[in-house]
Amino acid sequence: MSSASAPAAPLELDLERRPNSEVSLTVTAPPDEVERAVEVAIRQLSPRVRIPGFRPGKAPRPVVERAVGWDAIRQEALDWLLPLTYQRALTDLGLDPVTAPQVDTPQFEPGEPFRFTAVFTVRPDVELGEYRALRVEAPAATVPEADVEAGLQELRQQHAQLTAVEDRPATPADRVVAELTMRRGEEAVGPPGQAYTLDLDRPDVLPGLAEAVAGHRTGEHFEFPLTLPADYPREELRGAEVRVSAELREVYEKALPALDDNLASIAGRGETLTELRAALRADLEQRAAAVATTEFETTVLDRTLALATVEVPEAMVQMEIERQLRDLEMRLQAAGLSVEQYLQATQQTVEQLRGERRQPATERVTLELVLEAVARAEALTVDDAEVDQALARIFRPGERDARRRAREPLRREMLRRGATERLLQIARGEAPDPA
Repeated sequence: MSSASAPAAPLELDLERRPNSEVSLTVTAPPDEVERAVEVAIRQLSPRVRIPGFRPGKAPRPVVERAVGWDAIRQEALDWLLPLTYQRALTDLGLDPVTAPQVDTPQFEPGEPFRFTAVFTVRPDVELGEYRALRVEAPAATVPEADVEAGLQELRQQHAQLTAVEDRPATPADRVVAELTMRRGEEAVGPPGQAYTLDLDRPDVLPGLAEAVAGHRTGEHFEFPLTLPADYPREELRGAEVRVSAELREVYEKALPALDDNLASIAGRGETLTELRAALRADLEQRAAAVATTEFETTVLDRTLALATVEVPEAMVQMEIERQLRDLEMRLQAAGLSVEQYLQATQQTVEQLRGERRQPATERVTLELVLEAVARAEALTVDDAEVDQALARIFRPGERDARRRAREPLRREMLRRGATERLLQIARGEAPDPA
C-alpha cells in the first residue's frame, strides 16, 4: 500500500472561540502528511508535463521534480491537502461553519509538520429553555352568519349591472372613476393624478371620501379635506389631515341583482340561494381554518423564541440580507425593472435598503437557528430519499448542478419544517417523547 492511500495520522487541533461566534482554528498534521501530499501532487502533475524520453505520466519522480520545480509541487500539494485537512478538523471537532475560512499562509515544508490557522464563523449554541412545557390553545375557526351575509352582498356588488350617467351628480350608491391627488402640506401622498375606481357604498372606501365625491358631476374638478383613518397602511400617516384634489371622470349607476335563487345561477355556485349560502360558508370556513392554523403556528414559534437564548452572528445576518436583496433583484427583473430604478422610485439608497432589511433578516436567522436546535434536541432527521423526492419535484432531470447545490439547503429547510411540526405537536400536548 502506498503512503498516499495509508490511513491519515491524527491531527493536533487548537480551537480559540471569539465573540460573535467566530473561531480561530490552528491545525497541525505530522510530517508524513506533507510527504503524502507531495506524492499525490507529483502523481497529478506528471501527466501534464512533457519530458523528453518519457511518455506522459511515466517519468520517475526525481525527473518530474526537476522538471516542474518545488513551487509548482508545493502549490499542487497544498491544493489537495489543505481542504482535506480542514474538513477533517471540522469533523473531529463537530464544527458547523457558516462562512468560508480565512486561512493564513500554511507551513508546508518537507520533513516539517503541516500547520495552518483558519478563522471563520460557526453556528452559535442555542439554549432552548423549557420548550417541552409549552402549551398553546388553538384559536377557534368560527364563521359568524354576518360574514356569510357580507359575502352575499359582495357577490351582488361583483355582478352589478352598470349604466353610465352624465345627467345627474354622483350619489353614495354609485361607482365612479376619479383622478385623485392627496397632499399633506406640500408633500404628495402616493402617486399624483392617479385614477381610482371607487364603489362609494363599499365599507372599505376611506371615511369621508364618498360624501366628498357625491354631489359632483362628470368632468368636475374639486378639492376637499380628509382625515386618514387609524388603520391607514402607512403608519406615519395614520390620523393625518390631508387635502385631496379630484377630477370626476366617470359615474356609473349600479343595479344590484336581487338576493334570490337567480344570484346563485349568476355566480355559478349552485341553483338556489340556500346552496349559494352553503357554498359561501364552506369557503369562509376553509379560510378561517387557514387563518387559525397560521395564527396558532405564529404564536407557538413566538413563544418558543421567547424561551430561547441565542447570539446571532453578524456574518449570518449579513448573508441573509444579501439573500433578500438577491430575491428583490430577481423579482424586479421579472417585472422588467432594475434595482437602480427601484431605488430611484422609492427615493432610497442601497444603504437604506440594506438597513430596512436588517431587522427581518435577524429575526429570520434567529428562527432558523432555534428550529435547527429543536430538530437536534428532538433527534429529527431527513433521509436522502425524502430529499431526492423533494428535489425531483423542484428540478428537471438534467439540472444536476442545481440539484447538487440545493441539496443541503433543502435538507435544512425540510428539517426546520419538521421541527416546526414537532413544536405544534408539543403545544397541543400531542408530541411523542424525545428519542
